[in-house]
Amino acid sequence: MSETKKSILDLFAENELKISQLYAIYSDKFTDYKDFWENLSEEEIIHAEEIHKMKRDDFEKNFQENNFTRGIIKYVSDYVNQQLEAARDKKLTPEEALEVALRVEQSMLEKKCFEIFIPNYATLKDVLDRLNKDTDRHANMLRKELEKIAKK
Repeated sequence: MSETKKSILDLFAENELKISQLYAIYSDKFTDYKDFWENLSEEEIIHAEEIHKMKRDDFEKNFQENNFTRGIIKYVSDYVNQQLEAARDKKLTPEEALEVALRVEQSMLEKKCFEIFIPNYATLKDVLDRLNKDTDRHANMLRKELEKIAKK
């Protein structure tokens, strides 16, 4: 299915799964940080599942769709795809992986990925707020790990 025919929620969930894949690769590459990366990867899968649940529950009709929304998701997704290729093909340091992941999480926050939807139901708003808070927490975790490396 082409990107323009996929629903916004499908694109959003796919992006969360790609981020999970990226973190899973980092988990395999950096055994000293295996648990850290696995935890982040699993949380991204949970995010995708929550988004899929919104679709299954037919909440998608309650989101306002626009090209701006698709553009933001595509922007983040394209960057994640580039980093997936780089993670598979290049040698990275743990610090570089943390910096990439922080950029991914920060771009989700800066682009207000969880705020671009206009939900009509409190339940939807709660899910999106939780995803936003989790992403902010991920960014903070990544910053702390980078600080630890910098002190070594």
